Amino acid sequence: MLKQYFKQAWQLIRQNKLFSSIYVIGTALGISMVMVLAILNHIKTANIYPEYNRDRMMYAKTISMAPVDTARFKYTNSGNLSYKAARLLFMPLETPEKISVMMSGSNFASLPNDDNLVNVKSRYVDTAYWEIFNFRFLSGKPFSNADFRSGLQVVVITESLAKNIFGSSDVVGKYLEYGFKPYRIMGVVKDISYVMEETYAQIWMPYTCIEDYDKEWSERGGMIGDISRVYLLAHSPSDFESIRNEVNENVRRYNAQATDWKADLMGQPDIQSVAIHRYWSNEGPDMIKIRIQNCLLIFLLLLVPALNLSGMNSTRMERRLGEMGVRKAFGASRSKLTNQVLTENLLLTGLGGLAGLLFSYLILLFTRDWILDMGRQYSSSLPEGASVDFSATMLFNGKIFLIILLVCLVMNILSALIPVYRSLRKHITDSLYIKYN
Repeated sequence: MLKQYFKQAWQLIRQNKLFSSIYVIGTALGISMVMVLAILNHIKTANIYPEYNRDRMMYAKTISMAPVDTARFKYTNSGNLSYKAARLLFMPLETPEKISVMMSGSNFASLPNDDNLVNVKSRYVDTAYWEIFNFRFLSGKPFSNADFRSGLQVVVITESLAKNIFGSSDVVGKYLEYGFKPYRIMGVVKDISYVMEETYAQIWMPYTCIEDYDKEWSERGGMIGDISRVYLLAHSPSDFESIRNEVNENVRRYNAQATDWKADLMGQPDIQSVAIHRYWSNEGPDMIKIRIQNCLLIFLLLLVPALNLSGMNSTRMERRLGEMGVRKAFGASRSKLTNQVLTENLLLTGLGGLAGLLFSYLILLFTRDWILDMGRQYSSSLPEGASVDFSATMLFNGKIFLIILLVCLVMNILSALIPVYRSLRKHITDSLYIKYN
């Protein structure tokens, strides 16, 4: 029966090419906007190279310090974590599988004594960083624990940076200058797309090679500093609550003995879906508000085209009243006729869904330099030499196609159910004797 419905639907599409084309295009435009949002969310939250452990990750990056004596100090301060804060609040944790601290920066890289300077994005990391994130080494290896503890000036660079500076990716053991200081190259990794916010860089080195990286500042208890991220890799997502409780206990102990300033992590550490919405250092994201806004946005993106398509379906059903009357006269039930019309409409919305998916890829392709900032409260500029590349795993996956199917079904029901219901309510005699101009 279902096969017969699809055959009849295909014949109707061929007979009404103009209507079908407009319907498919209208569906595609509505669905493409939803698909862009779905793909962007997938890129930011799914396990993608080299961030394959996002589903087990927790993040912390900011801290707020409030005065103990509010009569003396009337304000709070917030900013990035200091090394002292990471050492006191996160490094002693026992529940996580791995703990890593990262600082970020940028400077010029070049061949020794060469005036051809390349401005590169850098990350200062520890050895656990290479165990949390699965980089693909083309040659060499990460720096060792001995290199890290000794604070040696060693680096890992990307393939593109190696070719840019040396003209070749076979550079392990050679030296380059970064910030006009010599560094020995330990390894070369496959390039990271700029969309990978936690790992994108062109050069990585031990943060122990930074002078005074662990210096404790006297202001605000020394808890505000230059740490960009603290990464916590859980054994499984079920450990998240235990890790958060352990962190909260460390904060409670710190505040219990604080004499000047109390610490507040504002709900951190965050899981991936929350961390991508944490923009400011003095407040955390309101996830309930964000989810409501996203649901309303998706609803509106589907509702507007659905209303237009519903009007088209109403016109089409009025023209088919005679056909519906004849079929009811020969014993066809309302449920059978409803199923047929919904199946016909599903074929059209399915074609529109596929067209919408392709259109969403075109939108991402032509807006990739800025579309990742959509939804943020600020925009970021693309670093020199950075490339915004979308890999196949970012764009093609079962989750995305499942969303397409769900959106098509919703669009189908919204645009067809009411016109079908109104048309089939008419009596058989009214359907048979309606005259059309």
